[in-house]
Amino acid sequence: MQVTSMLSAGYLEPMMQGTSRVQSAKKTQEVDQYRQAKEQEILAEEQNLKAKLGSSAEVHTVYQYTIGTDGRRYITGASITMKGTEEQLNRVNGGVATEDIKANLQETRDKEDRESKNSHSIIKQESEKQSASRKEDRADNEKEAQIRELKKTEREVIAHEAAHQAAAGEFGGAVSYTYTEGPDGKRYITGGEVPIKMKQGATPEETVRNMQKVQAAANAPADPSGQDRQVAAKAAAIAAKARAQEASEDDEEDEERASTVAKGTPIFEGADDEEQDPVKNGVASVLAEVKEYQLQGLLPAA
Repeated sequence: MQVTSMLSAGYLEPMMQGTSRVQSAKKTQEVDQYRQAKEQEILAEEQNLKAKLGSSAEVHTVYQYTIGTDGRRYITGASITMKGTEEQLNRVNGGVATEDIKANLQETRDKEDRESKNSHSIIKQESEKQSASRKEDRADNEKEAQIRELKKTEREVIAHEAAHQAAAGEFGGAVSYTYTEGPDGKRYITGGEVPIKMKQGATPEETVRNMQKVQAAANAPADPSGQDRQVAAKAAAIAAKARAQEASEDDEEDEERASTVAKGTPIFEGADDEEQDPVKNGVASVLAEVKEYQLQGLLPAA
C-alpha cells in the first residue's frame, strides 16, 4: 500500500496552520526569517513521519523550494511517498490519496505566490512613497530657489533705476517697472526704465553741458545695460557735433576780424577815431577856417 503526504508551510498539522506570518511581514528580513523557520518545521515533520512508519517502510521525499529575497533556496514544501503495510501507514497523520497530490501541490504553490506578491507589494509601496517624497522635496527646493532669484533680481533692478534717476536730475522722468509672478503667487520686479531727455541747449556750449549730464545718467549704475550704453553713445555724438559747431563759429569770427584789418580800416577800441588821431584833427580844422574865410570874402576863391 502506498500513501503520499504533502508537507508545506500551509499544509502541516493543524497546530502549525493559521495566519501566515509572511502576510503580516513588513520587512524583507522578516520574510526570509519566516521561511527559514518553516524549512526547519518541514524537515522535522519529515523525520517524525519516518519514525512513525518504522524502518521497514519505504519513504521517498521530493522537496519544493522558494527563492528568498537574499538569493537562498528555502524548503517550503515536501512530497513524501510512503510504502508499507496498512498498519504502518495508519500510524501516519495527514496522509493524502495519490490522486489529490497534484491539486494540493498547485494550491500550495498558488498560496506561496500570493504571499510572495504581497511581500513585494509592500516593499514596492514603501519604495513609491519614498520616491514621491523625494520628488516633493526637489520641487520645494526648486520653488525656493526661484523665489530667491526673483527677490535678488528685484533688488538689483530697483538699485539700477535709482542710480539713473539720481544722476539724471532735471533730464530724468518717472521710473516704470515690469513684473513677473513667482511660484508663490506674488509679483516681483524684474525690469524697469527711466526716460532721459536729450535736451538741446540755446548755444553749442550749453548743448555740450546737457549731453554730459545725459552721459553721466546713462552710465550711473554699476552695471550699465546695452540700452544704457546706447543712450550714452548717442549723447556723446550730439556733444561732439555741438563742439564742432562751436569751433566753426569761432573760426568764422576770426576770419571776419582778419578781413577787416587787411582792408586798412583802423581799429580803435574804447575811443573815437578823431580823439586818437591829433594830426587828422588839425588838418580838418585848417580846412574849415579856409572855407569860412572864402565865404566871407576875406580870401580869394581858388
